[in-house]
Amino acid sequence: MEYIIKKEIDFKEPVVITGFPSIGLIGNIATHQIVKELNLDFIGYFDSPHIPPIMSVENGIIYPPIRVYGNENLVVVFSEVLIPPNIVYSLTDKLLEYVANINPKIIVNLDGITALNPKNTYAVSTSDEILKSIKEQNIPILEFGMVGGMSGIISLKSADKNIPSLCLMAETPGLRPDPMGASNIIGVLNKLYNLNVNTEELIKEDEEIKEKLRKLAEEHLKLMSKQKVENPMYL
Repeated sequence: MEYIIKKEIDFKEPVVITGFPSIGLIGNIATHQIVKELNLDFIGYFDSPHIPPIMSVENGIIYPPIRVYGNENLVVVFSEVLIPPNIVYSLTDKLLEYVANINPKIIVNLDGITALNPKNTYAVSTSDEILKSIKEQNIPILEFGMVGGMSGIISLKSADKNIPSLCLMAETPGLRPDPMGASNIIGVLNKLYNLNVNTEELIKEDEEIKEKLRKLAEEHLKLMSKQKVENPMYL
């Protein structure tokens, strides 16, 4: 695993935000929105023969799947692909090696947590001091649960390297990409770090997804009703 620098930045104790594929794609959607809204520069990427060779294309330009964007005050790390289990630890080690060298204020990992009626965003950390400051901002703490994948490993390993870390977990149905959950988690980031990222686009996208799902459900009910009429065996 190696980190490839594409642009040198004179960092000033940046906030580092990570978003890797997980439930509801909360981290992915939120980090994409942050990068776009704040017009962050593409500054590097992580490379390994074990990373799935799937490149993304934006405005005709090819980009690697695990990228880093930023400016002097903010760094955003995200992946377009699921991280294979065999490189979770090597990627985490290389990521934290990079982060340690830029003297971050904190590393914030974005994730999701399943809920039937999603509305809250919870915080977890390896630091009582960080949790105390979060409570003062009236952000709920997750009292019981689990944190998996890259968010869990990064949070745990950050403590070993004395890097302050926080994991934010937005409630989500988890059955589809969840722009509303991403909007909620960005709202917390805006509150904590004054990012001023607009989320109206995500809210609109969420409404469009819900409308599509509603129409699909209606079509499904019509199909089932038709089958019952035409085939008495369904009665």
